[in-house]
Amino acid sequence: MRKTNAFYTALLLCFTLLTCSCSTSKTAPSAPVTGEAVVEAMYNHWQNKWYPNFAFEQKAIFYKDDVVTKEEVWQEIYSQPGNLHIRFNGFESGSGVIFKADSVYNFQGNQLKAKQHTIHPLVLLSFDVYFYSPETTIAKLKALNFDLTKITEAKWQGRDAYVIGTINPNDNTTSQFWVDKERLFILRVLTNNKGVARDVEINKYKKMDNYWVATEILFKTDGKLTLKEEYYNISFPKTVDHSIYEPENFVEARW
Repeated sequence: MRKTNAFYTALLLCFTLLTCSCSTSKTAPSAPVTGEAVVEAMYNHWQNKWYPNFAFEQKAIFYKDDVVTKEEVWQEIYSQPGNLHIRFNGFESGSGVIFKADSVYNFQGNQLKAKQHTIHPLVLLSFDVYFYSPETTIAKLKALNFDLTKITEAKWQGRDAYVIGTINPNDNTTSQFWVDKERLFILRVLTNNKGVARDVEINKYKKMDNYWVATEILFKTDGKLTLKEEYYNISFPKTVDHSIYEPENFVEARW
Protein backbone atom coordinates (compact mmCIF):
# COMPACT_ATOMS: atom_id res chain seq x y z
CA MET A 1 0.00 0.00 0.00
CA ARG A 2 2.84 2.40 0.81
CA LYS A 3 4.47 1.70 -2.55
CA THR A 4 1.16 2.31 -4.30
CA ASN A 5 0.63 5.57 -2.44
CA ALA A 6 4.18 6.64 -3.24
CA PHE A 7 3.62 5.82 -6.91
CA TYR A 8 0.42 7.87 -7.11
CA THR A 9 2.02 10.70 -5.16
CA ALA A 10 4.92 10.81 -7.62
CA LEU A 11 2.49 10.62 -10.53
CA LEU A 12 0.42 13.47 -9.09
CA LEU A 13 3.57 15.55 -8.58
CA CYS A 14 4.65 15.00 -12.20
CA PHE A 15 1.16 15.94 -13.40
CA THR A 16 1.19 19.06 -11.25
CA LEU A 17 4.58 20.15 -12.56
CA LEU A 18 3.50 19.49 -16.15
CA THR A 19 0.29 21.46 -15.63
CA CYS A 20 2.18 24.37 -14.10
CA SER A 21 4.63 24.32 -16.99
CA CYS A 22 1.84 24.38 -19.56
CA SER A 23 0.00 27.09 -17.67
CA THR A 24 3.12 29.23 -17.54
CA SER A 25 3.66 28.78 -21.26
CA LYS A 26 0.11 29.87 -22.06
CA THR A 27 0.20 32.95 -19.91
CA ALA A 28 3.66 34.13 -21.00
CA PRO A 29 3.34 37.31 -23.06
CA SER A 30 3.88 36.64 -26.76
CA ALA A 31 3.93 40.32 -27.76
CA PRO A 32 6.23 43.23 -26.93
CA VAL A 33 4.93 45.00 -23.86
CA THR A 34 6.03 48.51 -24.82
CA GLY A 35 6.22 50.66 -27.89
CA GLU A 36 10.00 50.74 -27.48
CA ALA A 37 10.07 46.95 -27.92
CA VAL A 38 8.04 47.20 -31.14
CA VAL A 39 10.42 49.83 -32.55
CA GLU A 40 13.38 47.58 -31.71
CA ALA A 41 11.64 44.61 -33.33
CA MET A 42 11.00 46.63 -36.51
CA TYR A 43 14.63 47.67 -36.68
CA ASN A 44 16.04 44.22 -35.96
CA HIS A 45 13.75 42.52 -38.46
CA TRP A 46 14.43 44.84 -41.40
CA GLN A 47 17.95 46.09 -40.69
CA ASN A 48 19.95 45.97 -43.96
CA LYS A 49 16.87 44.64 -45.76
CA TRP A 50 14.72 47.75 -46.28
CA TYR A 51 15.24 49.89 -49.38
CA PRO A 52 17.55 52.87 -48.71
CA ASN A 53 16.35 54.80 -51.78
CA PHE A 54 12.82 55.00 -53.11
CA ALA A 55 11.57 56.96 -56.14
CA PHE A 56 8.02 57.14 -57.48
CA GLU A 57 5.27 59.25 -58.96
CA GLN A 58 1.90 59.63 -57.37
CA LYS A 59 -1.56 60.78 -58.21
CA ALA A 60 -2.67 63.19 -55.49
CA ILE A 61 -6.47 63.36 -55.26
CA PHE A 62 -7.89 66.03 -52.95
CA TYR A 63 -11.34 65.78 -51.34
CA LYS A 64 -13.74 68.05 -49.51
CA ASP A 65 -17.01 66.71 -48.10
CA ASP A 66 -16.42 63.46 -50.02
CA VAL A 67 -16.13 65.29 -53.35
CA VAL A 68 -12.95 65.42 -55.44
CA THR A 69 -11.79 69.04 -55.67
CA LYS A 70 -8.40 68.70 -57.38
CA GLU A 71 -6.00 66.16 -58.88
CA GLU A 72 -2.25 66.54 -59.31
CA VAL A 73 0.76 64.39 -60.20
CA TRP A 74 3.74 64.57 -57.85
CA GLN A 75 7.30 63.30 -58.24
CA GLU A 76 9.02 62.06 -55.06
CA ILE A 77 12.30 60.54 -53.98
CA TYR A 78 13.43 59.35 -50.54
CA SER A 79 16.93 58.52 -49.32
CA GLN A 80 17.75 57.29 -45.85
CA PRO A 81 17.73 58.68 -43.34
CA GLY A 82 15.21 61.50 -43.33
CA ASN A 83 15.62 62.89 -46.85
CA LEU A 84 12.51 63.43 -48.99
CA HIS A 85 12.10 65.66 -52.05
CA ILE A 86 8.63 66.22 -53.53
CA ARG A 87 7.79 68.15 -56.70
CA PHE A 88 4.21 69.20 -57.32
CA ASN A 89 3.06 68.71 -60.92
CA GLY A 90 6.48 68.28 -62.47
CA PHE A 91 9.89 69.86 -62.08
CA GLU A 92 8.99 72.92 -64.14
CA SER A 93 6.19 73.97 -61.78
CA GLY A 94 8.75 75.37 -59.34
CA SER A 95 6.67 74.13 -56.41
CA GLY A 96 7.49 71.42 -53.90
CA VAL A 97 8.97 70.59 -50.53
CA ILE A 98 12.19 69.17 -49.16
CA PHE A 99 12.37 67.30 -45.87
CA LYS A 100 15.90 67.17 -44.47
CA ALA A 101 17.36 66.84 -40.98
CA ASP A 102 13.96 67.26 -39.27
CA SER A 103 13.24 70.47 -41.18
CA VAL A 104 10.81 71.14 -44.02
CA TYR A 105 11.44 73.68 -46.80
CA ASN A 106 8.47 74.88 -48.86
CA PHE A 107 8.98 76.26 -52.37
CA GLN A 108 6.68 78.15 -54.74
CA GLY A 109 7.74 79.65 -58.05
CA ASN A 110 11.25 78.29 -57.40
CA GLN A 111 11.47 80.49 -54.30
CA LEU A 112 11.85 79.31 -50.72
CA LYS A 113 8.69 80.49 -48.98
CA ALA A 114 8.98 78.87 -45.56
CA LYS A 115 11.19 76.70 -43.38
CA GLN A 116 10.32 75.10 -40.07
CA HIS A 117 11.43 72.32 -37.74
CA THR A 118 9.34 69.23 -38.45
CA ILE A 119 9.73 65.55 -37.64
CA HIS A 120 7.71 63.84 -40.38
CA PRO A 121 5.94 60.92 -38.63
CA LEU A 122 5.21 59.04 -41.86
CA VAL A 123 8.78 59.26 -43.12
CA LEU A 124 10.02 58.25 -39.67
CA LEU A 125 7.76 55.20 -39.35
CA SER A 126 7.72 54.11 -42.99
CA PHE A 127 11.45 54.39 -43.73
CA ASP A 128 13.75 55.95 -41.15
CA VAL A 129 12.84 53.44 -38.42
CA TYR A 130 14.87 50.82 -40.30
CA PHE A 131 17.99 53.00 -40.54
CA TYR A 132 18.13 55.07 -37.36
CA SER A 133 19.14 53.33 -34.17
CA PRO A 134 16.05 52.35 -32.14
CA GLU A 135 17.10 54.88 -29.51
CA THR A 136 17.01 57.70 -32.08
CA THR A 137 13.61 56.64 -33.43
CA ILE A 138 12.21 56.32 -29.90
CA ALA A 139 13.40 59.83 -28.99
CA LYS A 140 11.76 61.27 -32.11
CA LEU A 141 8.50 59.43 -31.45
CA LYS A 142 8.41 60.80 -27.92
CA ALA A 143 9.02 64.29 -29.31
CA LEU A 144 5.94 63.72 -31.48
CA ASN A 145 3.94 62.91 -28.31
CA PHE A 146 3.42 59.19 -28.91
CA ASP A 147 3.02 57.48 -25.52
CA LEU A 148 5.19 54.39 -26.00
CA THR A 149 4.17 52.94 -22.63
CA LYS A 150 0.69 52.20 -23.98
CA ILE A 151 0.21 49.24 -26.30
CA THR A 152 -2.56 46.89 -27.34
CA GLU A 153 -3.43 44.70 -30.30
CA ALA A 154 -6.19 44.86 -32.90
CA LYS A 155 -7.15 43.76 -36.38
CA TRP A 156 -6.46 46.06 -39.33
CA GLN A 157 -7.89 45.09 -42.70
CA GLY A 158 -7.83 41.46 -41.66
CA ARG A 159 -4.29 41.46 -40.26
CA ASP A 160 -3.06 41.39 -36.68
CA ALA A 161 -1.50 44.65 -35.58
CA TYR A 162 0.26 46.21 -32.63
CA VAL A 163 -1.30 49.54 -31.60
CA ILE A 164 1.14 51.85 -29.84
CA GLY A 165 0.04 55.03 -28.09
CA THR A 166 -3.29 53.90 -26.67
CA ILE A 167 -4.81 50.90 -24.90
CA ASN A 168 -8.13 51.34 -26.74
CA PRO A 169 -7.97 50.48 -30.46
CA ASN A 170 -11.33 52.21 -30.96
CA ASP A 171 -9.83 55.51 -29.80
CA ASN A 172 -9.47 57.69 -32.92
CA THR A 173 -8.31 60.88 -31.23
CA THR A 174 -5.10 59.90 -29.42
CA SER A 175 -1.75 59.95 -31.24
CA GLN A 176 -0.87 56.34 -32.05
CA PHE A 177 0.64 54.12 -34.73
CA TRP A 178 -0.29 50.64 -35.95
CA VAL A 179 2.31 48.06 -36.98
CA ASP A 180 1.72 44.79 -38.81
CA LYS A 181 2.41 42.15 -36.17
CA GLU A 182 3.93 39.60 -38.55
CA ARG A 183 5.65 41.77 -41.15
CA LEU A 184 6.62 44.62 -38.81
CA PHE A 185 5.87 47.55 -41.09
CA ILE A 186 3.59 50.53 -40.55
CA LEU A 187 -0.15 50.32 -41.29
CA ARG A 188 -1.65 53.45 -39.78
CA VAL A 189 -0.58 56.67 -38.07
CA LEU A 190 -2.92 58.91 -36.05
CA THR A 191 -1.87 62.27 -34.66
CA ASN A 192 -3.69 64.90 -32.65
CA ASN A 193 -2.42 68.45 -32.87
CA LYS A 194 -4.34 70.99 -30.81
CA GLY A 195 -7.55 68.99 -31.10
CA VAL A 196 -7.29 68.29 -34.83
CA ALA A 197 -7.23 64.51 -35.33
CA ARG A 198 -5.44 63.27 -38.44
CA ASP A 199 -5.59 59.64 -39.48
CA VAL A 200 -3.28 58.25 -42.16
CA GLU A 201 -3.83 54.77 -43.59
CA ILE A 202 -0.88 53.12 -45.33
CA ASN A 203 -2.61 50.63 -47.64
CA LYS A 204 -2.26 48.19 -50.51
CA TYR A 205 1.18 46.83 -49.80
CA LYS A 206 2.69 44.97 -52.73
CA LYS A 207 5.93 43.09 -53.09
CA MET A 208 8.20 44.67 -55.72
CA ASP A 209 11.79 43.56 -56.34
CA ASN A 210 11.40 41.56 -53.12
CA TYR A 211 10.50 44.75 -51.16
CA TRP A 212 7.19 45.54 -49.46
CA VAL A 213 5.76 48.81 -50.78
CA ALA A 214 2.56 50.63 -49.82
CA THR A 215 0.88 51.86 -53.02
CA GLU A 216 -2.01 53.83 -51.52
CA ILE A 217 -2.08 56.36 -48.68
CA LEU A 218 -5.31 57.84 -47.32
CA PHE A 219 -5.29 61.05 -45.26
CA LYS A 220 -8.30 61.84 -43.07
CA THR A 221 -8.99 64.85 -40.86
CA ASP A 222 -11.57 64.41 -38.11
CA GLY A 223 -12.77 61.28 -39.91
CA LYS A 224 -13.18 62.91 -43.33
CA LEU A 225 -11.06 61.88 -46.32
CA THR A 226 -9.00 64.87 -47.51
CA LEU A 227 -6.30 63.31 -49.70
CA LYS A 228 -5.63 60.03 -51.47
CA GLU A 229 -2.18 59.23 -52.85
CA GLU A 230 -1.74 56.48 -55.45
CA TYR A 231 1.87 55.44 -56.14
CA TYR A 232 3.21 54.22 -59.49
CA ASN A 233 6.43 54.25 -61.57
CA ILE A 234 8.11 52.89 -58.45
CA SER A 235 11.85 52.22 -58.41
CA PHE A 236 14.66 51.63 -55.94
CA PRO A 237 17.73 53.55 -57.16
CA LYS A 238 21.04 52.00 -56.16
CA THR A 239 22.57 55.46 -55.72
CA VAL A 240 21.17 58.97 -55.35
CA ASP A 241 22.90 62.32 -55.68
CA HIS A 242 22.19 63.75 -52.22
CA SER A 243 22.67 67.29 -53.47
CA ILE A 244 19.00 67.17 -54.54
CA TYR A 245 18.08 67.40 -50.85
CA GLU A 246 19.96 70.67 -50.39
CA PRO A 247 17.47 73.56 -50.45
CA GLU A 248 19.85 75.77 -52.44
CA ASN A 249 19.73 73.19 -55.26
CA PHE A 250 15.94 73.04 -55.53
CA VAL A 251 15.68 74.73 -58.93
CA GLU A 252 18.22 72.46 -60.66
CA ALA A 253 17.40 69.23 -58.82
CA ARG A 254 16.41 66.30 -61.04
CA TRP A 255 16.31 62.53 -60.66
